[in-house]
Amino acid sequence: MNTNHTETKYFNSSDLVLHTELLRIYGNTEEKLDLQLDIEANGIMVPLVVSTRTLINTVVSGGRRLRAAIVLDIDSIPVICYPFPSEQAEKHFILSANRNRPKTKYQQLIEGKEWELLEKQAAAIRRQSGLEQRWKNKDAEKSGIDDDNHDYYPVVLLSDWSGSRDPLQSDKKQRATDKVGERIGMSRRTYERAKPIIEKCEKLRHLGKEIEAAALEAYLESAGINPVANLLKAPNCDEVLSLVSSGKAKTIQSALLRANRVHRVSAVVEGAIFFFPDKLLRKLTYYHSGRVVRIANAIATVCFRDKYDDDLHEHQYKCSELLTLDKEGETHDQIRLRDRIHRLIASEYSTATDRYLLNRLLGTVVCTREEVDWIEIIEWRIAGKTLAGVGER
Repeated sequence: MNTNHTETKYFNSSDLVLHTELLRIYGNTEEKLDLQLDIEANGIMVPLVVSTRTLINTVVSGGRRLRAAIVLDIDSIPVICYPFPSEQAEKHFILSANRNRPKTKYQQLIEGKEWELLEKQAAAIRRQSGLEQRWKNKDAEKSGIDDDNHDYYPVVLLSDWSGSRDPLQSDKKQRATDKVGERIGMSRRTYERAKPIIEKCEKLRHLGKEIEAAALEAYLESAGINPVANLLKAPNCDEVLSLVSSGKAKTIQSALLRANRVHRVSAVVEGAIFFFPDKLLRKLTYYHSGRVVRIANAIATVCFRDKYDDDLHEHQYKCSELLTLDKEGETHDQIRLRDRIHRLIASEYSTATDRYLLNRLLGTVVCTREEVDWIEIIEWRIAGKTLAGVGER
């Protein structure tokens, strides 16, 4: 006996409930005006699909039509009822029925996560039953991936079933994520790179941080997968999200600019050494290493030593200019030289002239032979004064 799976019945909107997975994946957003105008003028042309697996009439296809009907106060809503065998079958139908629906990037990724779970469950069933064929929908004649060995649901329930079938695929074994990527229209690598984004958003929502999760979704939609994936790997990710949640930044983009500006400017501090290429040196006779000696109003004063006259010269640069340069750490010899200078400055036997010269040497220590010579002369003179003072005592 053939069962008519397309028989239309009529329900009141109060007797219908949206499937939780339909809400979770695609949200409960306001419907577009053109859909409401079309339904108002022509009525609901395509019936909703309702699962009667439980005592609750659960809508698994047609959520937007149902919401529009409620807004328009339509009492009699056409539906097709079908007793889906399991919640897994309902989820598979929801994903298949919405395959051609316009989606955000985040909704695509959520779909991917659900398809991956279904693929893994199907693989487990195949392993247990010894089957080697992949899990397919129902119509083997019209699709290369459909299989009638499993009673999930009749494909005629899909309003666009002839156009929403998966493309023909080879019998070559694939990873679950390969299949998922094909279903949601992206490569396996892209999908795997995007999976942490889903996990982060779900974790934020679990912690009650809806603002941060929504901001990440908006950033994903505007910037794409790679920038968001890079943000999640960045050490200041939590700081960026906190700027959004606190209201100091309205979007992730503005929070990134704010956070990066703070971190980058803080890299220009007094004592920092930068390597200056020829095009940024005010004189080509300077050593390439310059030390920041003062900072005021985002302007850094940098001290250089001249290779020819060994004199020190100060020049001003914008901090933003220095951020384009490579920051250098002090070598072991430079650190030792600076320690020697500090000890000499602190000596009770150093004169005002000694301290003036030592402070100028301290401004930019590049450990030249001339610097060492000057310090050795002062050390020799102070050592002599120290011995003389000990002898007098």
